[in-house]
Amino acid sequence: MRNIRFVLYICLLLMLLSCSEVMAEPEDTGYDVCYADFKESTSASGRPEILYTAKTIINLNMRSKPDPESASLGQLTERKTVQIWGYDQDWLFCWSDEVGEYYVRRRNVDTIEPVSADVAPYGVIPNRFVAVTAVDTWLRTAADEDAEVIEPMPAGTRVSLWMIRDGWAVVPYNRLVGYLYVGDLAELTPVAPSTQDAQDGDIIAAFTTFYSTKTNELNIGRMENLRVGCQYIARTYQPGEAFDFNKIAGPYRKSRGYMPSPVLIDGGTVAGYGGGTCQVSTTLYNALLQIPEGITILWRRPHGPGGAKYAPHGVDAAVGAENLNLEFRNDFDFPIYLDCTVLNGCLCICVRKGSL
Repeated sequence: MRNIRFVLYICLLLMLLSCSEVMAEPEDTGYDVCYADFKESTSASGRPEILYTAKTIINLNMRSKPDPESASLGQLTERKTVQIWGYDQDWLFCWSDEVGEYYVRRRNVDTIEPVSADVAPYGVIPNRFVAVTAVDTWLRTAADEDAEVIEPMPAGTRVSLWMIRDGWAVVPYNRLVGYLYVGDLAELTPVAPSTQDAQDGDIIAAFTTFYSTKTNELNIGRMENLRVGCQYIARTYQPGEAFDFNKIAGPYRKSRGYMPSPVLIDGGTVAGYGGGTCQVSTTLYNALLQIPEGITILWRRPHGPGGAKYAPHGVDAAVGAENLNLEFRNDFDFPIYLDCTVLNGCLCICVRKGSL
């Protein structure tokens, strides 16, 4: 009898393991949306337009899908050149004449270069709308009211969106995407399709990052630092004016309103005044990347190989030291205004067209 029970137990365990494997799905990094956008450039032969080249930093597999468990189409050696035609929050869409389309993780390459001056800066995923929630709602893992909740989104929360699809807003969330039901939004403001079409006050670019709202002492300090940093940079910048984050938002001291909070240094964290301001600079940098001309990035450095987890890999902007800063110049013939909101776990920065 004990042997029979043991056999039944093993069978049940195997069934549960099998079910868990079947049910496990790759996380939504925005692949469907991004693939459709980038695929528009595909030629009649099926070959997509190559936008960037990069070098692998390790030996790795060419995956058949944006999923680490998908089939390998072959291997790439370290420092091998890859051709990139698109990307989502975590994966690069690559091309080889031998195997066709394949996928590698963004974190596994460096030395990313555009193939021409006409190509948009690497990492740009346009945010086409800015919304404010009308009621208490939720950011979900899928466009389904029964899908798992990622984050609560209380009424009055401002957030930027990639697009609206089938009654749901697609929202970049850290290195994934989430979905908001459009019926729960009170305001839905489109980002101007071009700076030439923009009127005074219009949003010409926007980006949102998410932060923890936990009420422990260090995180309370971090949330206050986000607010203080945004308060310093939220103003008008005239044509030809240069922006220097450290000079405008710093120095990061108690006397300037900053509080102790975790600071990211060499892949680890230590407590220091001004912790969190890098998230402000990174959010701003991702908004600026969406402006094809009129903004010149003068200086920007990432945090390191892993980057900041609240932004897509490779497009963060560290600040707080002489060689860690975000600097740009307004080369438009009109002013720009930085409109910042820090509320309910969302840090949203809109770049608006100003009036002369």
